[in-house]
Amino acid sequence: MPVWWEHLLHVFSGHASRHADLPDLRGLPSRRVFVARTPYIVNDHERRGQGDRLYVLRHEDYAGSSRAADVAVYANGRGVGYLSTATSAELAPLLDAIGGAAVVNGVGAGRESIRLRVEIPTVAALAEYVRERA
Repeated sequence: MPVWWEHLLHVFSGHASRHADLPDLRGLPSRRVFVARTPYIVNDHERRGQGDRLYVLRHEDYAGSSRAADVAVYANGRGVGYLSTATSAELAPLLDAIGGAAVVNGVGAGRESIRLRVEIPTVAALAEYVRERA
């Protein structure tokens, strides 16, 4: 997705207009987790790509949803999947406290799997970050 299109979507969705406007969590202690629900979203070319990439985590709370919280993972302005339900439940309130979205590192799929991975901050590190910003 072109950057100009991503900016246009952010204007209408009410989210930050640039990654620079989002809190950057890449320097916090983190752990790698798999990105769930990607089968029909991410193609093989994206899965084979190795190395670091920029991901954005966004808390998506939809009225009427059966899930308590969904934290979506975005790359290049497009959703590529979600964090697990348990991980989303831990991170969603903390993400809300810093605006609902943040920049993190992604590492793509490992050689042993086709599942994408993302580096999320530990709950303790993110809670401390939220306290410092308040």
